[in-house]
Amino acid sequence: PSSIVYGPGAVESIGDLVAGLSVKKVLIVTDKVMVQLGNVETVANALKKKEIDYEVFDQVATEPTIDFVELGLKQYRETGCQGLVAVGGGSPIDTAEAISVMSTNSGSIRDYKGLDKLTKSGAPVVAVPTTAGTGSEATRIAVITDEENDVKMMLGSNYMLPHAAIADPMLTVGMPQGLTAATGIDALTHAIEAYVSVKNNPMSDLFALSAIRLISGNLRMAWSNGKNVEARSNMMLGALHGGITFSNSSVALVHGMAR
Repeated sequence: PSSIVYGPGAVESIGDLVAGLSVKKVLIVTDKVMVQLGNVETVANALKKKEIDYEVFDQVATEPTIDFVELGLKQYRETGCQGLVAVGGGSPIDTAEAISVMSTNSGSIRDYKGLDKLTKSGAPVVAVPTTAGTGSEATRIAVITDEENDVKMMLGSNYMLPHAAIADPMLTVGMPQGLTAATGIDALTHAIEAYVSVKNNPMSDLFALSAIRLISGNLRMAWSNGKNVEARSNMMLGALHGGITFSNSSVALVHGMAR
C-alpha cells in the first residue's frame, strides 16, 4: 500500500487517509461480529470527525464468496459510494478488494481468476485488519470462493492491492485465544514459506526474517495475555511484514496443500 499507518490508536487516522483519496463516502465492508465488538463504530466515529459519509455492508459471514462480492457491489453502487473501508480479518479485506475492482471492470469476478487479468484499477480501498494473521492489508492477492463450481479462486493483480492500510494493534486486544493462535501461526507460515520459496529475493527476505522474529518472539505472550499491548503490537507488525514478504515472493508447499 502507498500509505501504511501502524501503532496503537492508528485507526484514528482513517478520516485523513480517506479524505486524502478524495473520497466523500465509503462502504464499510465487515461482518456482524465486528459490529457487535464495536470495531465498526470506532472506524465510523473516526470517519465522522472528517465529515466522511459511510454505509455498512456487514454480510461477510464466512470466507469470501462471489455472492458477498455481488451483494456488496450492489450496495456500493446504489448508495453512491466512492471508496471502501475493510474492517476485519482476511475475509472482509478480500471482499472489499474484489468489490473495488468489479466497480470498474466489466463482467463477473470469475472472469479474472488467475494472475494479472484485471485491466483497470478499482475504487480506493483502506484496509483495517482486526487480526494479526492474513496480512491481506498488504497483498495483491484475494481468494474468492465460487460456490457454484466448488472452487477457491485466486486473483492476483496490483489492482487488488489496498491503497492504504491501518495496522492498529488495539483492534486485536479482544481476540480470543484460539483465534490469536490460529491467525498467528498463519502469519508465521507466510513468513517461513516466503523465505524458503524459490521466488524469494533480498527485499522479501528482509520482511520474512523480521516477521519470523516478531511472531516467534511474541505469539505465546499475545496468546497467554491478550491485553499485553507490546505483544499485540509486535504481532500486528509481524503479520503486516508477513503479508508484504509473500506478496513480493510467494508462498510455498503449505498453501499449495491447503488449496
